[in-house]
Amino acid sequence: MAELTYTIPNAKIVEYVDDYVYVNHNDETEVNPDYIDSETTPEIPEFINKYTDVQWVREHILRFIRLQIRKGKKAKYRDSFDSVGVEDVV
Repeated sequence: MAELTYTIPNAKIVEYVDDYVYVNHNDETEVNPDYIDSETTPEIPEFINKYTDVQWVREHILRFIRLQIRKGKKAKYRDSFDSVGVEDVV
């Protein structure tokens, strides 16, 4: 197993997370488990963010890495086939 670790200085965490979320919006939501009915509890939202901003940065980076691995596998599969020219078709 390989472990990839990136270190962000403590003084920069808030800034970097804020910058990352600015361009990669943390807008995934889930049903609020405390939500009952908007008429009786209007101050409790029906949906809440699924991730905190720090959790979202981690999740988004993991998704990007998985996407790149899938793209690499597809490219290897595609490139493993020899090109067949149409010149030999009679």
